[in-house]
Amino acid sequence: MLWAIEALNRWSVEWAALVVALVWQSTLVAALVAFVAYLLRRSSPAARYWLWQIVAIKLLMLPFWTWSVPLPWLAAEPARPILVAPATVEPIDIAPRQVTASAPSDRQPAWTLDQIGWRAWLLLGWAAVVAAQVVRLAVQHHRLSRLLKASTPAPDELIATVRGVAERLQLKRPPAVLITDIDCSPFVCGIVRPKLVLSRSLAASLPSAELCEIVAHELAHVRRHDLVWGWIPELARVLWFFHPVAHWAAYRVRLERELACDQWAMAQSGRSPAEYAETLVRVISAASQPSIFRTSAAASLDGNTPLADKPAARKPTTQ
Repeated sequence: MLWAIEALNRWSVEWAALVVALVWQSTLVAALVAFVAYLLRRSSPAARYWLWQIVAIKLLMLPFWTWSVPLPWLAAEPARPILVAPATVEPIDIAPRQVTASAPSDRQPAWTLDQIGWRAWLLLGWAAVVAAQVVRLAVQHHRLSRLLKASTPAPDELIATVRGVAERLQLKRPPAVLITDIDCSPFVCGIVRPKLVLSRSLAASLPSAELCEIVAHELAHVRRHDLVWGWIPELARVLWFFHPVAHWAAYRVRLERELACDQWAMAQSGRSPAEYAETLVRVISAASQPSIFRTSAAASLDGNTPLADKPAARKPTTQ
């Protein structure tokens, strides 16, 4: 057991130094990106989206590429000198002795919790929180799978509408369309085989023009490959849950992603930003029941933030 504690203490020292380097270096990168994004505040949200995506990528890559800065308080504790008593020479007894086999000792060196350093406790706590978040994502994925299984294929008219919007967005393969009885916001999920999920009440209540706008917004996520790229900021947020930059980058990525898809939807429909904002308000009002997809964890599973999570106070603008 002592060898495991020694290995844990040794790994924790290296891990702590890595975390400190990651925190201050990623903070510098995020500050630079925030400044550039402010300068580009009137440009396309797609440009700002990729800027913040770079921060998320850096958070995942920095553990493999950091500048080493020695910090005395993180250095390993100096090993205590081991005092060895001087050996004494005993007289040699040349008389023959009867050799007897001694039983092997079953005693193991005793160990205590005091031998585990504070960095090792931090490492164990970090691993426990990461494991808990992985379990939470697995639960969200299971609940999403149950919802998809309970959904039914959309009627032919709605499938034709989705295919028409997919053609206008130059989407090679339109996603499968499912209808659910849960009053949730529309969303897309699935990386290999994308699926568009609409609530039955929303699909029946929206006019054709507004439904095309909502479908265009969701298909824009597929067209932009947000279902794949959405995992990067979420993984960074799961691994570095204690770092505010990870949460801020994930939030900015989601926000700019939604604004970029809004642009795609407005360009496809040709309607004004005010009319599009009214459609969003109507969709948000229709999703009155709390949904399992109103969490950032669900956003990592489907690569998309539901329309109910969009900042309704911010009015879409044309660029």
